Amino acid sequence: MSCETKKEQWIQIHDTTTPCVINFGKHAVDDHNKEKGDNLVFKKVIIGWYLEIDYNKTKLRLIIEVVNSKGEVITFEVVIVVDDKDGKTVKTVISFVPGHIDEKNPWTFWIKIHNVTEPHVQEIAKFAVEEHNKITHDNLIYICIIEGWYHVSTIPPVTLWKLHLKAKDCLGRVREYEALVKEEKLLPKHVLKLEHFIVIPKIC
Repeated sequence: MSCETKKEQWIQIHDTTTPCVINFGKHAVDDHNKEKGDNLVFKKVIIGWYLEIDYNKTKLRLIIEVVNSKGEVITFEVVIVVDDKDGKTVKTVISFVPGHIDEKNPWTFWIKIHNVTEPHVQEIAKFAVEEHNKITHDNLIYICIIEGWYHVSTIPPVTLWKLHLKAKDCLGRVREYEALVKEEKLLPKHVLKLEHFIVIPKIC
């Protein structure tokens, strides 16, 4: 699988269990631990891609699993630039963020929103409820965001917002919903579009 644009082509790494790929994943974890004073332990590379910038420079995008001090397994997206020059290999980690892989498209990595009370995130959630009401002639009242994730695409400039939120219906029932909103950055303004809005059933 490859992710292709007019300017670049990401090519999937077919075997992520080779010592070379594993070393890149371990390097990213070691670099993070050193910089943040953390003690994550590398577990494995789930999937990965590479982009050839030039003959001596390659960018890697790896989805890895690590184990934290509580024994929890966490998924991270790692971006590393590998520069081979003067007989030496220089590895520079430019991104190390937690999240999860989209169930339908492994290229889409959802990054956790750390502050769901941030005004723009609240604006997205309120838009989702209002747009749902408009489309379905419903009367939900927005309450809050429980948690959320986002995915950024640069070509075209789009941000996808996946929000797990609470709203109250006309009977007074408080239910949880998943909203997916596409934000297109068309200067001078941003255009929002509700992709889906579904109730999250309670697990008994």
